[in-house]
Amino acid sequence: MALDEALLHQARCPVVRFYRWAAPAVTFGYAQRYADVRPIAGVRPAIRRWTGGGMVFHGEDLTMALAVPASHELCRLQTGMVYQRIHEAILKAVEMELPGTRLAGPGDCLPGPACFESPALNDLLHEGRKICGGALRRGKGGLLYQGSLHGNFSAMALGGALCASSEIFKPDEETLVLCNRLSVERYATEGWNLMR
Repeated sequence: MALDEALLHQARCPVVRFYRWAAPAVTFGYAQRYADVRPIAGVRPAIRRWTGGGMVFHGEDLTMALAVPASHELCRLQTGMVYQRIHEAILKAVEMELPGTRLAGPGDCLPGPACFESPALNDLLHEGRKICGGALRRGKGGLLYQGSLHGNFSAMALGGALCASSEIFKPDEETLVLCNRLSVERYATEGWNLMR
């Protein structure tokens, strides 16, 4: 989570990062209450995200972060359009493996604390089940999208769908220093998780 945030603070062009989890864990949205999350998370470690959204159970998913600097046209769109653009791009890569996958419409939306039990507008659905959702954080520096995709998909194919051109990215020293600072001062603290 710290590296995702650091990428936004340092991004000069859109950067997408894909990762998998070494062990089962739960992330939860910035505005969610820890007291509501902890009983549902069970024995899994739970960490607050900088982005919004609901609880996500990680372990089998492909997690993605898209850091977009404020100068990019995506940052000028309304939030709903940002989700739609990102999820339409992911859909192009996913529907090759899972034909019939579609964007969620208003009739598919359900409220609830757990992300994958609560489809939101423009999430990806396959056979009525949510397979991709995400959350945003906007700031002066741009926007950060953090998403989760259930299934065995190629990060390279998804990266190609999200960006017109792509290359392997390695964080520079400045980004790694910021990531370490955010890890120690924010994400590794009880104050961060328990703030609500």
